Amino acid sequence: MCQSKVIVLEDGKAEVVMTDVTLLEVKDGKIIVKNLLGKELVLEGYEIDYIDFISHKVYLRLSV
Repeated sequence: MCQSKVIVLEDGKAEVVMTDVTLLEVKDGKIIVKNLLGKELVLEGYEIDYIDFISHKVYLRLSV
């Protein structure tokens, strides 16, 4: 399976906020992620820092 993890980088720490992510959408300044089971998480005040396509990880950081 090729689902991804969404990880928030904050204060030098990395926290996994969702696993088995199948959809990531940037809409109206928010990042919306959904997982394989349909669970949805809306993150406000964050932006994409980088994406590691090999390890299927999306890293977010606080917007400046």
